[in-house]
Amino acid sequence: MSTSDLKLSLVQRLLEENDRTFLDRIRQLFEKRDAQDVDFTDAELAELEALRAKRLSGETSGLPLEEAIQQLRDRLKKA
Repeated sequence: MSTSDLKLSLVQRLLEENDRTFLDRIRQLFEKRDAQDVDFTDAELAELEALRAKRLSGETSGLPLEEAIQQLRDRLKKA
């Protein structure tokens, strides 16, 4: 069974499912996975906090969203 077929099969089964407890368990699985995907190490959190402190103190400044996106696009073109 391909990944697409599996997804379709699961969606169909979810649409037919009426057991709230079961659906809540599936939601919890997704939430647990999502939470694991964004876990940062203590070192990463410390680095992010240091960058935030520099920005708040005025030592550094951020870029407007549009400019940041353009810089990323430019870097991707060079890669």
